Formats: sequence, structure tokens, C-alpha cells
Amino acid sequence: MQQQQSSHMGCCFHGSTAMPPVEASIPRSSTLEEYTGPKNIKQEVLIQIPGCKVHLMDEGEAFELDQGHFMVINTLEENVSLATVIKVGDDLQWPLTKDEPVVKLDAFHYLFSLAVKDGEPLSYGLTFSEDSYGSLGLLDSFLKEHSCFSGLKLSNKNDLDWKEFAPKVEDYNHFLSKLIAGGTGQIVKGIFICSNAYTNKVLFYCQNINRA
Repeated sequence: MQQQQSSHMGCCFHGSTAMPPVEASIPRSSTLEEYTGPKNIKQEVLIQIPGCKVHLMDEGEAFELDQGHFMVINTLEENVSLATVIKVGDDLQWPLTKDEPVVKLDAFHYLFSLAVKDGEPLSYGLTFSEDSYGSLGLLDSFLKEHSCFSGLKLSNKNDLDWKEFAPKVEDYNHFLSKLIAGGTGQIVKGIFICSNAYTNKVLFYCQNINRA
């Protein structure tokens, strides 16, 4: 199936740090909420979008993990950002870093891949509802600045089925792990550092991910 690049991939920087989750309905003003720890630790909800469903991509299969509000949350100490986290529902969350590959497959489907030391990336497939369409532009802008983001248009139907697409994600994860093992990217103290060469190769692969 022919694909077109619908947006560009965000830059990746060395030494990025993980960051915590958020609740969201976009657009809305940032809100500071006190964290249940030291008084100088606060959480800021940056983006909140209702109606999100998450699938874990594992060995060519897709397993639904959770659904609920999608949130991007920033944790601060003395107004200094410590981490940014993606959170969906009540329990599922993972860090978002500037080195993290995020692929927008169509209008409502996103693939987040977390580098894991001595293993293949862990990938989450996110599906947003049609009602959230007006909020996704803000999310895309945020991801371009805070992750290795690439926007694709694999289909005009926006009806991607994660269970059918999972084998392609497995191939994609093999590709990412080879880049890391080949020295294009590297794991440093548990944080994945990617170079411009890595960024360009990921974008090229993503543009061809849906071709037979």
C-alpha cells in the first residue's frame, strides 16, 4: 500500500530525561496539582484527551492493556521539570523522552516504542476516538518537540486493526534493535541516545512499514 509522509520527525537530543504522565482534554490550560510526596514536588497536566485505548505489541500479537483518558504529565521540583510521562486510564503509564520513537500511523493511531536495555523495544499502540480529532493537532505539536516523532498516512480509512498490524510492529522492533546494536543508537545508563543517522533511518523505515 502506498504511503505518504504527512509530517516530519522531531529532532533527537542526547541526555534526554524521562518524564511523568498526564490527564487531558484538549485544549485546556495547564493545571498544577500537588503530588503526594514532598511539598515542593508538583505535577502539571499538559494534555488530556478522553477516549484512548492502548494495545501492547508483543511477538507479532496485540493485547489490549487499558483504556480511558490519555494524559501527558510533567513532574516538577521547585518549578524545574524532572520528567514527562504518558498515562492512560488509572494504572498504565510510561516515560516520554526526546529519544523515544513515536509514529503517527493515521489520523487516530500512534505507535510509541520504548528502548529496553539488552532487548527489543517495547511498543504500545494507541487508538483515539473520532471525537478527539480536534485535540490531536496539539498532541502532534508536543510530540514533535519532545520525542522522535514521525507522522505518516498509511490509509485514508483510519481503521487500522492492531491485531492485523502487530506483525509489522514486530519487524519494526527488530529494525530498531539492530540500529541500537549496530551503534547507530546506544543505551547509556538506561536511557536510549539516538543520533541523526538513527532518526533518518527510522523515518525511512516508517515510510515503508506498510508496503508488502
